[in-house]
Amino acid sequence: MCRKTKLILFTAFLMLLGSCQPKDEKTIKVFDRPAFRSSNSNSLCPVKVELSKKSTIVHFHIACAHQRDWSMEGALLECDGQQIAFKTGRIITHKDGKIMADDVFEIGKKYEQNEQQDSVILIFDPLPKGAKTFDYIESGLEGGWQIRGIRMDGQLYPFIFNAYQPPTDDGQPLKPLTPTYGKATAVVTVHGGEALTYFGPPAQDPITGEFEAETQRGDSVTAFCHPAYLPMRVTWIGPDIDPSGGYGQFPLLHIPGETLTLNVDAAACTERSFGCKGVVGRHDCYRLGGSLADLNQVILENQALAGVQTKEVPEYQGGENFTEWSERLWQSIDTLRQSMCGRTDYTRRQRDFANLLADRAYLNIRHSYELAVGYKMRTLGLDADSAIAHLKATYTLKDPHACDLHLFRDGTTYYATTSTDFLPYLRANGLNHGEVYDFLSAFDEAIALGKKMRNAEVQSENAIARIHPYFQPVLRAFNDSTRMLLERLQMEAKNREMPTPNVPAEQFLQTIVGQHSGKAVFFDLWATWCGPCMRGIQAMEPLKEELKEKDVVFIYLTNESSPLNEWSEQVLRVPGLHYRIPSSLWNQIPNLDGIPQYYLYDRQGNRVWEQTGFSDKILKTIRQEIQMVFKNRV
Repeated sequence: MCRKTKLILFTAFLMLLGSCQPKDEKTIKVFDRPAFRSSNSNSLCPVKVELSKKSTIVHFHIACAHQRDWSMEGALLECDGQQIAFKTGRIITHKDGKIMADDVFEIGKKYEQNEQQDSVILIFDPLPKGAKTFDYIESGLEGGWQIRGIRMDGQLYPFIFNAYQPPTDDGQPLKPLTPTYGKATAVVTVHGGEALTYFGPPAQDPITGEFEAETQRGDSVTAFCHPAYLPMRVTWIGPDIDPSGGYGQFPLLHIPGETLTLNVDAAACTERSFGCKGVVGRHDCYRLGGSLADLNQVILENQALAGVQTKEVPEYQGGENFTEWSERLWQSIDTLRQSMCGRTDYTRRQRDFANLLADRAYLNIRHSYELAVGYKMRTLGLDADSAIAHLKATYTLKDPHACDLHLFRDGTTYYATTSTDFLPYLRANGLNHGEVYDFLSAFDEAIALGKKMRNAEVQSENAIARIHPYFQPVLRAFNDSTRMLLERLQMEAKNREMPTPNVPAEQFLQTIVGQHSGKAVFFDLWATWCGPCMRGIQAMEPLKEELKEKDVVFIYLTNESSPLNEWSEQVLRVPGLHYRIPSSLWNQIPNLDGIPQYYLYDRQGNRVWEQTGFSDKILKTIRQEIQMVFKNRV
């Protein structure tokens, strides 16, 4: 949704709220769309404040009501060191621009997910005389909604940055980059708010598969770094700020061995995102620093090129083949390219980079055409499956525009974060030569060798020596760690690795249970790449320690999607019996719909409890269920 449309809808919403004012007393002052300094959640937004002699009335928009269940466990205002008590409230339901319900709001009541339930009006005791700002606090609860610095003077908070000045064009082109292995570091400072808390995609080393990201957070500063072989894109998402000015994410390009800085004005972001009165420009929200600051500016201003779910993807037209559809894709991206390269506020270096982004978007969408076309067609309410089937039947890597690409000519390619996925395209179009192709081909070979090590296959020195020298140090270190892991496994945990019973899938679990006659058996089905699984395994260790004198066996099952070396690490780390079974067997286990999956069998071999997913509540239930097994003695 474009920013203009969002503001129109938001204004209409405010007009609706205007008809919902309490009629029991005379309003003295009204403040529409007040500025507020910061919040711990962008799900709750104050859209109007009304002051009277007897009350302070705050209208909130609830952005999350259609996404999840929610409730307020408390509500109070803080102003000039005083706490202002909650009196009563109302909850409003809209549909098709009309108020469908206007009910009493109850603190502590759980409200179910509801597409139309989108606003709440809370009434408090009056504020102190002469108050300029106040805070909303959900009774000080940890994780509760909190909104700071709600203004009552109709003004915006002052911007912390001076007026934005575009970079001076010195006429220099974008110069080739020499690949360097090192840590790509970013330091994000949020002024007047909390630090960013999410980075994506995961900082996984493509050769070792290990997650080596380091994150340090202060009150408003977040430092993040991870190893990288090439510049790579990382998306930043904050809980309460939107520095990109309406997109909800902030993709940045990192370069190994250097530090990127991002300074964010939380108040300006809040005022821009929620349409507070006054004019807030995109550049009022943030400032970038580092050698790639100017290039990251181009990314932020052309986020349509960041993914495949973009309006530039042409919908499928009946009867056309893949080459015809791809031609229309090229024309669509090229139109956007011409627009970017025609910007007079861009330097030569930025325009060169924009060319690379356009090429990268074209190849990325062409490569992921099923996802791109599927999203486009479903958005339009059209038959996506039929469109994808027609394109798939005529798909070809051959591309008449391959020779028009600016990518793959020299080291400037690396700025576009190109990947080894494009190697088949390059070979099919005669681009399998030159510095960039050779480097990406060597990278692909290093990844393949690293995959063998991830499956606990120690490699010979000759095998490593055949790989490009750039990747040999990483491969040697990984090979040594794999060898040491296997040696440790053999010495310390050889009795934890269990052979897979040769039985049909429907008998698999019961066969394992039968090997532990007279004992309770708890199964944990998991994977090394599953975050909730890993949290559950860690959280359950104290419970296992409590039960170590009981006749209960903890059994961990995973499949071949968990790399062997990562699984072996867990075998060393986690007491219990471990099975790594073929994926073909795993896929036939009855009623296995997701992970983590838990099963509990009593001492007579009967399944007495099962659960999909992990939470603190589930941990409590597991303890109770196991205790119940031992309470019910034979």
